[in-house]
Amino acid sequence: MRHLSAVVAVLFTAAALTACVQVSPGQPKAGPSTRNIADEIKGGPTSELRKTFSSTPQQVNDYWNSDRLKDARPKQPGPSEGGSDVPKENPGAQVVIQPSDGVIGQVKPDSNGTNPRGDAWSRAGLSETTVGRLYYTFGGKPYVCSASVVSSPSKSLVATAGHCIWETQGEKMWADNVMFVPGDRAGQAPHGKWAAESIYTTREFMTKAESTDRGTSGEGWAYDIAFLRMRPLNGQKIQDALGAQGMAFGVMAEGLTAIGYPTAPPFDGKVMRYCSSPNWVKGPFGDYTINCVMTPGCSGGPWFTRFDPGRGAGIVVSVSSVGNARTLSGAVLGQVAHNLYKQADSGA
Repeated sequence: MRHLSAVVAVLFTAAALTACVQVSPGQPKAGPSTRNIADEIKGGPTSELRKTFSSTPQQVNDYWNSDRLKDARPKQPGPSEGGSDVPKENPGAQVVIQPSDGVIGQVKPDSNGTNPRGDAWSRAGLSETTVGRLYYTFGGKPYVCSASVVSSPSKSLVATAGHCIWETQGEKMWADNVMFVPGDRAGQAPHGKWAAESIYTTREFMTKAESTDRGTSGEGWAYDIAFLRMRPLNGQKIQDALGAQGMAFGVMAEGLTAIGYPTAPPFDGKVMRYCSSPNWVKGPFGDYTINCVMTPGCSGGPWFTRFDPGRGAGIVVSVSSVGNARTLSGAVLGQVAHNLYKQADSGA
């Protein structure tokens, strides 16, 4: 799944999600794996990948008053100029988890057209309730990313980028005051404000991803993925209340649609936006890269393949990671990401 060759800008349309892929209606079916989560975090206990919160949903909600919501800054590192070593990622089993609203069939790679402009998204179908803004703090400073509800047996998972919950610049730390607002409309919460119970990212990202004002470095950026296990709201789990997008590991994307909330100028974070492309190129970390002008704030937003624009549903194969207001990149998800997904889903 990861390619060990040097980074090249060769246009590539992947032939993936074929009949050889194990497909399950809402339940992951993992094939044989050469590694498990304990192997992935050699040198430390499993808990190093996780932070659990003691604060109540009401305390998190109270923290995010109107001033803090307004002051939340976007966070999205730029790619390094020199690229980085591409890690030897094991793609693992091919696993496809379907959206909560039904199986995604054959969808043409160009089903959502070619749009690098970050146009306003229609919020069609499932996308309205499952994609939103993620508010959090590092060292007491408010930040904002994007995120999405993804299908899981626990019905409690939200996917975002690792750098949205783990600080890679300066003092390394976990995020606090993590709150997800699906369908965010200029700071309004039409589908509730959901508090995270615990947050997870990969040890590879925590230990091998660095960033400065000049860009990113380290092979850890190839693992820029995180999961949030959400607390129930009004007695309901987030997937039961809002639905969930599909997700895949160990497969290559066909066409790609990236959705999120770019917040840095010329955007203002008040509108859900998208970029789409039937093709992609290999980026600086062996990742998916498409032409897209979305700015910081879209980080962590879902990248869909087999996206049905009418249903607003698809298969998440990546999340927005690094960008430069011309192109946007997202990690290819393999065995490490799948192991993290299973750990977050179990609550371990």
